[in-house]
Amino acid sequence: MDDEYFKNLDFRKIVNYFKVIEVFGDGWNKCEYDSKFFLLYNGDKTNLYEKLLKNTNIFPEVIDCFENNIICKFYSDMKVNLPLLPEQSLFFIRDICESFIFLKKEGFTFKEINTDDIIKTKDGLKFSKIPPIVSYNLLDFEFTNQNNDIEDYGIKLLGSLLYELLSGMSIKNGFDIKIISRYDIPGIPQFLSFALPGSKEKLSLNDALNMLNQICSTTEMNRCKYSIGSASTIGLNVSRSINEDSYGYAQMYFYNHFGKHNVLKACVADGMGGMEAGEIASKAAVDAFLTEGFELIDDDEYISNQTIELAWKANKAVLNSLNGKSGGCTFSGVFIYDNKLFMAHVGDTRIYLYKDKRLERLTNDHSLVETLILGGIMTREEALNSPDKNKLLRSMGSLFERQENYIDGLFQKFGKHSIQLVKGDLILIVTDGVWGELADDELYSIASSLTNRPDDLVNDLISIVLKRGAPDNATALAIYKEF
Repeated sequence: MDDEYFKNLDFRKIVNYFKVIEVFGDGWNKCEYDSKFFLLYNGDKTNLYEKLLKNTNIFPEVIDCFENNIICKFYSDMKVNLPLLPEQSLFFIRDICESFIFLKKEGFTFKEINTDDIIKTKDGLKFSKIPPIVSYNLLDFEFTNQNNDIEDYGIKLLGSLLYELLSGMSIKNGFDIKIISRYDIPGIPQFLSFALPGSKEKLSLNDALNMLNQICSTTEMNRCKYSIGSASTIGLNVSRSINEDSYGYAQMYFYNHFGKHNVLKACVADGMGGMEAGEIASKAAVDAFLTEGFELIDDDEYISNQTIELAWKANKAVLNSLNGKSGGCTFSGVFIYDNKLFMAHVGDTRIYLYKDKRLERLTNDHSLVETLILGGIMTREEALNSPDKNKLLRSMGSLFERQENYIDGLFQKFGKHSIQLVKGDLILIVTDGVWGELADDELYSIASSLTNRPDDLVNDLISIVLKRGAPDNATALAIYKEF
């Protein structure tokens, strides 16, 4: 369906004209309007479903949400033919497990999951409709009783579904673990021994997710590669005799019994102009972020917190390096663990993500004008000519004691700790010397045309900045996921 078509519809006005074609239950219906099909929800779980749908990739995409209504795309793509490849099955089950964990925090769980609802789309495997959801307080659905742990019920659903995806046979007809053992992926038989119905072992949903992440790594990391481009210029302003920007990246691989893992750190820091030691501050921040380490645990919240911790160590390094001189810097850093992106950000250096042919800014500027814009007091057009556009509210080197949420991760803006990266995604980190000269639509145009050539992309950005006078130091760093 055409995204432009959706943009021109006022769903609040037309929803009453939707024709119900099929009733799915629990408030969900397949509807038709203007020869187009939609998935419509109307009920009292709007907030729950909206959060679930917007934080996962395996359910229909939300088009609009208002009052007690959610309108989603209806997919007419092909149903999957079972069995699936092990890699497809594992990644899909992992995404479902994450959804189980989200629902558990809200006091709900899936009642059942039907493989007939799984379809192939251009964006990968998805459910054509939402599996029924029930409250944790309701223990009267199939396969549960007062003596069963409700979380274990979710584990058994995951195990049954994985078995069916891998074997093409329903668990209702019994199971043969030997069928699964033929796959040369370590961890599959072990996971199923915990997760299939009849197992006496108890496995929490968080433990299941960690186990699935580790199993996926054996296939995922063998095809995980990033290419990086970087460029910087002092600019053309005669009053700037030193490039106060600093940047760097470090990539490493490590191995354990579950396979190869890819770790990538990258960051850009912009020394604050007008101070004695802006270049010293930015260099110290970059050096510390790239060289400090932490114990890796396959848990998104843990890694997210540790990425923020790296940034606080960078802040300490800035303070130590200044040795009483006035100085500071903005800072934006990313930590990529296998296929997951984490970030730490303070100031007005920006991180963008080019994904699914869209360029999204992951960071909010910690500046006076950005605060006024977000508060509805100033427009972005007015901010361009504001005398306060260079006034920062946060930076590294200005705090000796930690403040809660002073350094941003992804969670503050998106409500999740990581972003899943796939082949073709691009991360772009730029100082205000770049984004101050190029609007987001220009960044989008360049990123979309040079996505798979990060060296050419950053060189183009710097070239344009120089042609426009380059009044400030300018730095760009691009990370492209090859596979």
